[in-house]
Parts: sequence; C-alpha cells; structure tokens
Amino acid sequence: MAVVSIQTRYFSGSGNGYHTVDVNISPSWVFATVSLHGHSGGGTSYTGISHYRKRLDSGADEDHNFGEWPSWPPSIYDFISSITFATATGEDQTAYLCGRLDYFG
Repeated sequence: MAVVSIQTRYFSGSGNGYHTVDVNISPSWVFATVSLHGHSGGGTSYTGISHYRKRLDSGADEDHNFGEWPSWPPSIYDFISSITFATATGEDQTAYLCGRLDYFG
C-alpha cells in the first residue's frame, strides 16, 4: 500500500485540563501520529491520541478510548472513521500539538 494523501492539524490548549480536536473522515486505512511541538509554562504537558473509531466490516463503528493521559498512544494504524487528538496541560501552561494523518490506498 502507498500513501495517497497526508493531512495535518495544528492546535493549542491552555490552562488546567484536557484539550481535544476531533477529526471525522471517510472510513480509510490511516496511520495517525501526534507530537507536542511547543510548550510554555512550568511543569509537564502531554500529547497523544485519546480516542478513535474503527470502522468494522459490518459498517458499525467500534470505539477505542484510551482513558487518562498516561495511556494515550502517540500513533495508531487502523481502518478509522474518526480520531481525537488531545493534549493535557497544567495551570498557567500552553501546549502546541501537531496531528498527522497518512492515508493509504
């Protein structure tokens, strides 16, 4: 299989908590990866994939929720219909995320 398309999403989150961006797509074989490309303020910020939906042969979607931030993987490869990129920040912090979707065909 070859990569037929690449998409990127950039966003930031500030303050104590989780900040997410949901990307809905036509069901496709996708390698998705995310990285923390900037950070301000003291303490730790974390970035990962918090959730995705796998499209099954039956046409139904199967949810894959990774729970709290220590469990978020940086990458997945699956037949997906949506993905949630996330970053976790503390008080007085800002984190900048880059999410990338490589489509295979």
